[in-house]
Amino acid sequence: MLNLLYYDMKAILKKSWVYILIFALIAVCVKFFCSEAFISFFTDINFIYGYVVSVVSAGFLVAFGILVTLIIIVYLAQWFDENVLSNQSQLTNMLPVDSWQIVLSKVILAFIWSIIMVSMAVSIISIVMVGTEYFDSFVKSVAEIGSSLNIEINLLGVCVSIGLYVITGLTSLVSLCYFSLMIGQMFSYLRNFAIFVSFVLILLLGLYLEYKLALLLGVSLPTNIATEQILEFCIKAITKLIIINVVSILLYWFGSSFILKRFLNVF
Repeated sequence: MLNLLYYDMKAILKKSWVYILIFALIAVCVKFFCSEAFISFFTDINFIYGYVVSVVSAGFLVAFGILVTLIIIVYLAQWFDENVLSNQSQLTNMLPVDSWQIVLSKVILAFIWSIIMVSMAVSIISIVMVGTEYFDSFVKSVAEIGSSLNIEINLLGVCVSIGLYVITGLTSLVSLCYFSLMIGQMFSYLRNFAIFVSFVLILLLGLYLEYKLALLLGVSLPTNIATEQILEFCIKAITKLIIINVVSILLYWFGSSFILKRFLNVF
């Protein structure tokens, strides 16, 4: 399965490295537009133009980052379709691995790329924001909020928790794409329509069930919670949401493996 993962990573990287490089280059440009050196080019009367350019460029960077994320998700789904369900899948299915291992390798691939995308986002934010007055103002504001609420805010812990939630959420979304492709494969004449309908319906149903499960696990801010306990509550709530994402990943993996073995005759 390690060899399968290696070729999977190589295939996705071959398709997406250009977008990642462009994203990095745009980040360098935005870093310049957000710097005091760029804003100082404008006179005191027209200084507002410098801030407008920096904000617009930062917004464009965020939009392009979202676009790159969507492109990689599409590539992951396309590669799953090509490598497991198309004519090329004959080579994959001849490997000495079970159907659940084939799907598991794709889920792990999605998890790895989710880590890459989140790490890339954190790196880009660090490149653009660290050292600017915006970042200094943000850190100062967080410190003031912590001081006023008499609590210690661990930015690193909060960022790690949010990062893990996003990583598991992206992996769950890609796993849902895999599951929808499996369902669509069972409908030869209406394959694309079945993929779309199953994706939308399962996504909506999954969000509803996750919402209900989150309420059962207590992921809702109590009205009588003490101010100094809010941060601790938020971290625990994010941890519970991460567990829900992991459960959904396992369910999509099991469902895809079952369809692959039971209905598509891959052992």
